[in-house]
Amino acid sequence: MDIHLIDEFRRRTNASYDEARMYLERFNGDLLEAIIAFERERTGYRAQGNPPPRRNNFLNGLIRVLQALLDIKLVVTGRDMKAYKIPIIIPVLLFPIGHVLVILAIIMWIMGFRFSFIRESDPNVSVEAVFSKLRDKVNEAGRKY
Repeated sequence: MDIHLIDEFRRRTNASYDEARMYLERFNGDLLEAIIAFERERTGYRAQGNPPPRRNNFLNGLIRVLQALLDIKLVVTGRDMKAYKIPIIIPVLLFPIGHVLVILAIIMWIMGFRFSFIRESDPNVSVEAVFSKLRDKVNEAGRKY
């Protein structure tokens, strides 16, 4: 093996002498093939037909937050012990008029209403199912065009 060939391999790949010698011997002194093999093995090269799996962590997190906002309920209990369950997403959406909601809650509390929070999952309300159906519709529309 020629030392100049090993030096050229090392200069282009930043490999050790031992790695350079091993790759050049494996490819019978073909510098280009040795460099390509080195890069494939070192960088986790993937064929272009197999892109790395994509993960929608942001979308999954958003779905979990929306589902939690629908599962957590504000329970308003009146003097007659009748309970009204309001998903916590409603007060969150009405945040811009929050000062009015706080004043209303204080007045209701003085009038004898009680407030509590519970987590109650409703199997009929699934944000993930809605997003799944929406994704299917978009994919179907994309296939048409």
